[in-house]
Amino acid sequence: MKIIHYYQEPYEKSNENQEKIHTEKCREKEKQFNMIQQLIESKEKFLFEKQKQFKKISKHNCFFENIKDDYLIYHNYIIDQKKKQTQALELLNEYIRNLTISGALSKQNVEDAKEEQKKILHEIKSIKENLNSIISNTNKIHSKL
Repeated sequence: MKIIHYYQEPYEKSNENQEKIHTEKCREKEKQFNMIQQLIESKEKFLFEKQKQFKKISKHNCFFENIKDDYLIYHNYIIDQKKKQTQALELLNEYIRNLTISGALSKQNVEDAKEEQKKILHEIKSIKENLNSIISNTNKIHSKL
């Protein structure tokens, strides 16, 4: 019997070692699993925060889109008004030129008309420069966006 016991003991030790190894492997796998679980939770939090930021940014973008649309309406209105001003002044200039050519004005009136014509031409030039500046600045802004 002792001989059997002698042979059983290494078998039992081997079995115990295998159980220890198996237990260690299980612990290691459990650690890995826990680390992976923590990583997943961390990523979920990260994605949730990004989603909140995205929603906030989307709201801001919508707000800015409305502002941009309002600005474009105002911008187009100003351009339209400047063009109408230019047209009105050009019409007035043409009228003064026709009066001076027709001879319906006295010498003094012709001189006054020519002076007024110079002022009108200067104003037309100023409005066109202003209009070009507005359009140019707007194009620069749009190209940066």
